[in-house]
Amino acid sequence: MHGKLRRSFRLLLLCLAIGLGYSCSQEPAEIVADWEEDGWSKVKTHGVEKEFVRQGKLASEKAQSIGVSWIERGKRKTKIYSQSTHYYAALRFFCEDGDEFVIVMRKRK
Repeated sequence: MHGKLRRSFRLLLLCLAIGLGYSCSQEPAEIVADWEEDGWSKVKTHGVEKEFVRQGKLASEKAQSIGVSWIERGKRKTKIYSQSTHYYAALRFFCEDGDEFVIVMRKRK
């Protein structure tokens, strides 16, 4: 009985590891496509799009505006997006060399 349980547990761990690997390795275009399926549209990419080590997002339905920032060659840059007619979301990508790029998405209120 323990053999079947142990084998089932290993199979479960393998499935989780494979699933986590796929979710972590999405390309920016795939992430944008997921947002577009939810009714968002791509506005602009700020910074230089390149290989990244981690990704995050910034979004708020209550804020009057969204401030996005990115880093190009070690210099931080920012831009403010007013949320008067649209909601905005910033998909942030952090690169190994310290640079960051951001893809701005929007959706009508």
